[in-house]
Amino acid sequence: MQSSLNTGPKTVKLFSNREHMGFSNVNDFPPSDSVDLSSSHLLESKPVTLKYVKFQNVRSLTMFIEDNQSGADITKIQKIALYGTTVDTTNMKDLKKIEEH
Repeated sequence: MQSSLNTGPKTVKLFSNREHMGFSNVNDFPPSDSVDLSSSHLLESKPVTLKYVKFQNVRSLTMFIEDNQSGADITKIQKIALYGTTVDTTNMKDLKKIEEH
């Protein structure tokens, strides 16, 4: 994540596979992970390592920015980069019937 120091996010809550999240129900569910960003994360675009077991087979990701570095009302984000790998899937057309002998 990249942003300026004063308006950049500080506390980010991540919710994996939770569709239909909003400001009204964000506190009803525990986050998959919560991250406290430092100034080096924002200025240097330093990657954040998440809990691997909480982010397997992700179909949707909701990010809730709880506060920012200066405590101001407005938070600005210039760039968000997500890293991961795709899940290997089975192509049903490649399956072959096994004949009994």
